[in-house]
Amino acid sequence: MNLSTALLISIVTGLLYMQRRMLGEMQLERPIVVGPLIGLILGDLNTGLMVGASLELIFIGAAPIGGAVPQNIVVASVLGTVTAILTGKGVAAALVVAVPAAVVATTFELFAKVICPVFVHRADKYAEEGDSKGISMMLTLGNLVHFLSYVIPTFIALYFGAGAIAGLTTAIPKTIMSGIQAVGNMLPALGFGLLLNSLGAKKLMPYFFIGFAIVAYVPAFGITGVAVIAVALAILLATRKTSSNS
Repeated sequence: MNLSTALLISIVTGLLYMQRRMLGEMQLERPIVVGPLIGLILGDLNTGLMVGASLELIFIGAAPIGGAVPQNIVVASVLGTVTAILTGKGVAAALVVAVPAAVVATTFELFAKVICPVFVHRADKYAEEGDSKGISMMLTLGNLVHFLSYVIPTFIALYFGAGAIAGLTTAIPKTIMSGIQAVGNMLPALGFGLLLNSLGAKKLMPYFFIGFAIVAYVPAFGITGVAVIAVALAILLATRKTSSNS
């Protein structure tokens, strides 16, 4: 990959993360958004959509709740989509890179979180002194560290390692790639399991199994059909609850 493209994608990666820190959680760092965006940059929107949708199912339970640092889904989605497009092997190739990249890239974010308290304590001192410019400077430096913790590993992987990654995925035998694809088909179930583990409530589990049964035994409905039914039920239950309270 040439320098300008690698730099552009790396900066986009950093900005996708920074929107959470500066604009609130707009969900722009989710794989379902990142995949198509990178696909557009590389001129292959279709592959970007497929990879983004697949990785979204896998990482659906990864969320920065409180001070927790989940898998780095932004870097994982970027590298996975780039690999899928460069190798032409689709989702299977994306999984080879995305899952381990999500874990490795988390180290850079943790490193940023270790450094940033220095700026926080300094900002506290500026606050005691009533120095608003000092506070703004510390905030900017802290955000810059986090921005670079996403940009640097992405750029290194794209500019110096893209060829190696492409060669690695091409050299993997078809039987192993088929196995990776099979594991990838099971990973969405793991993603939903992690999500249910943190958000699941016993009183809501019947709805989960109803949706699962519809998808499994009435294929004509599809995920979209079940989603429409779920939204209608949610509105119905919320309306009834509001009426009973009034």
